[in-house]
Amino acid sequence: MRTTRPHGPGPRGRLRVVLALVLLVLVAPAGAATATATDGGHHGHAARYGTTGARFWQWGLTQPAATSPLFDTTGAFCDEGQRGRTWFLAGYTGGPITRTCTVPAGTTLVFPVVNAFYGATPGDPPEQSTVAFVREQVAGLRAGAHDLRVTVDGTALPASRIRYEDSVVFSVTLPDGNVFGAPAGTVVSPTVDAGYYVTLRPLRPGAHTVRIEGAVDAAPPVGSFSVDVTYVLTVLRGHRH
Repeated sequence: MRTTRPHGPGPRGRLRVVLALVLLVLVAPAGAATATATDGGHHGHAARYGTTGARFWQWGLTQPAATSPLFDTTGAFCDEGQRGRTWFLAGYTGGPITRTCTVPAGTTLVFPVVNAFYGATPGDPPEQSTVAFVREQVAGLRAGAHDLRVTVDGTALPASRIRYEDSVVFSVTLPDGNVFGAPAGTVVSPTVDAGYYVTLRPLRPGAHTVRIEGAVDAAPPVGSFSVDVTYVLTVLRGHRH
């Protein structure tokens, strides 16, 4: 995972983060801001945007840096903030790395192979705090992504299982001790995501290996990065309470 810190002192600069992330939840965690389609007033226009990326970042960015799944290199924090029968797992662009995780039975796994988000923060100029501006910042990811590959227990998923999605517009309220070092309560908004995602139906109880690989070559702020993350998963028998 590669992170570009805000420009200027503290949160008054824009938060620019490019992450390749792996394995996620479709249900926003408690306390996260809701994702809303604010690009237009007609349902037909808004329907082309998805909520997967928005909910992923509302999960990942609301975890404190000390236990952040986004920066974890072993899998020790892969269950942080997870809720319900669908889980996010985070990726990493500084790899290759291997994470070892225990997952409850009946859990759907959802993950981006490569993705990027961009959000405005308090103090940004008005012209850089618009939906049009933040969407432009991540627009290069779609064309720049290549060599996307996901294997489950040694079998590669069909390319059709890796879907591209532009997110709805969303916001994130950063917690105390967040990964940016910004004051607690800083609101990142408007924020958007662009990414290639996979959904895996619940795996059978037992041991499984999921490997996620991909690369992006794009102009800044997306930039160029690669992903190679392996998850060694143990799916429990029965449900964890």
